[in-house]
Amino acid sequence: MNFPYEGSCPGHEPHDRSALSPLIDEFEGISLTGLEETKAQLLTRQESKHLMTLRQCRDLVKALVGSYRVLEIQGTRIGRYDTMYYDTPSFLSYLQHHNGEGNRYKLRLRHYDSSGETYLEVKKKTNKGSTEKRRVKTTWSSTGFLPEQAEFLHSALPYDCRAFHPVIMTVYNRLTLVSAGSPERLTFDTGISFHDGQRMISYPDLVIAEIKHEKGTKNSPALQTIHAMGIRKRAFSKYCIGVSLFFERLKHNRFKQNLLVLSRIANRGGVPC
Repeated sequence: MNFPYEGSCPGHEPHDRSALSPLIDEFEGISLTGLEETKAQLLTRQESKHLMTLRQCRDLVKALVGSYRVLEIQGTRIGRYDTMYYDTPSFLSYLQHHNGEGNRYKLRLRHYDSSGETYLEVKKKTNKGSTEKRRVKTTWSSTGFLPEQAEFLHSALPYDCRAFHPVIMTVYNRLTLVSAGSPERLTFDTGISFHDGQRMISYPDLVIAEIKHEKGTKNSPALQTIHAMGIRKRAFSKYCIGVSLFFERLKHNRFKQNLLVLSRIANRGGVPC
């Protein structure tokens, strides 16, 4: 597959930025250094994901002014993320997730446009439901793993990295809110598009909200507002959804409900809940 460099993919529709930018002007900003000091980086954490429309996202963000600060990197409050996901020819990572296995892994290369940094990341979902992430700063390469990348993967991934190759690329904008009172982070991914090296599928009206927090965190204004809006928690993997969209021959029963939600949003036929 021929995946371009991270800056060259067409991606998100511009209206997702313009819809949210005026709202987040009302939030106090927080830097990456400030984020580290709040302990809200949460490399080991619990997560809950929620699908919503851009309109619902606007309503939610407006309700959170005063309870959260917005992450600001080099003057940018909504940053673009380019992520390349790797898997084996037999789709080991995808099938681990589809089959609900504990201690499963995902391997990805992510470029952060606002900071200009690129990280090779390994995410582990444990059999206790928590998420652990290990990563190393690197450079973008879609033609094979560099020696220093392979060295990192030897310690972070329980498989031979030589068996992994690029499968799916995602491009989206991310807005990050950081709790003013507890180790909690809330992200909104907007204008997402999926690429398989040749084709692109986009969902300009979809927003994937994710709340990341320490185990036992209570009294989250974001969770309380989401519940009040009637938006249910949903398991959602960008990688698995992308694979389901482009590789129809693979089983995807576990993801059918989310695929139906995406179809409704794409056709403007309903509001996810």
